[in-house]
Amino acid sequence: MQEQPYDLFGEVRVTQDDVRLWLLVVPRIDPDGPRAAHYVRSYDVAGKIARAKLDGVFDLVTAPRRIIPGSPLWWARMCWG
Repeated sequence: MQEQPYDLFGEVRVTQDDVRLWLLVVPRIDPDGPRAAHYVRSYDVAGKIARAKLDGVFDLVTAPRRIIPGSPLWWARMCWG
């Protein structure tokens, strides 16, 4: 059963853990680094996380990716879709 993304007030829950995970996996930025806060504000990370949760793809987007060295699909990690 999929967890409901809404809180008691009808807003989508976006936690600090969600933001940290997004930073580690999507732009590959250290959440404790000097660029993290600027990136979160400038690129509306909370909004993107909320949209991904509403679309049901947050877990897919933040899942660890295993790239096999020498694979013909090595470039896939560089594609923005």
